[in-house]
Amino acid sequence: MAKMTKKQMETLVDFGYRSLMAEKFDGYANKAVKAEDWDEFGSCMKACYRNADIAVKAARELGMTDKQIDDVCASLLVWAKFHNEKAAA
Repeated sequence: MAKMTKKQMETLVDFGYRSLMAEKFDGYANKAVKAEDWDEFGSCMKACYRNADIAVKAARELGMTDKQIDDVCASLLVWAKFHNEKAAA
């Protein structure tokens, strides 16, 4: 197996971090729903979508397929899609 470059390692770490943050913000959003705090819910989902988009871009840079991304977190592609649709609107 070829040795990873520093850039590839940084991209992999960024992918992992952003994936984790997307999942964390989704969890915070779920807590906000239970508390009926809709402003917090919107803020958390926006952060979730933004982190998912960055994670998916990093995954693509690493050459990951949709299946591989889904294996890490099944919601990342959906969240990233929501982020891009909001940005385009």
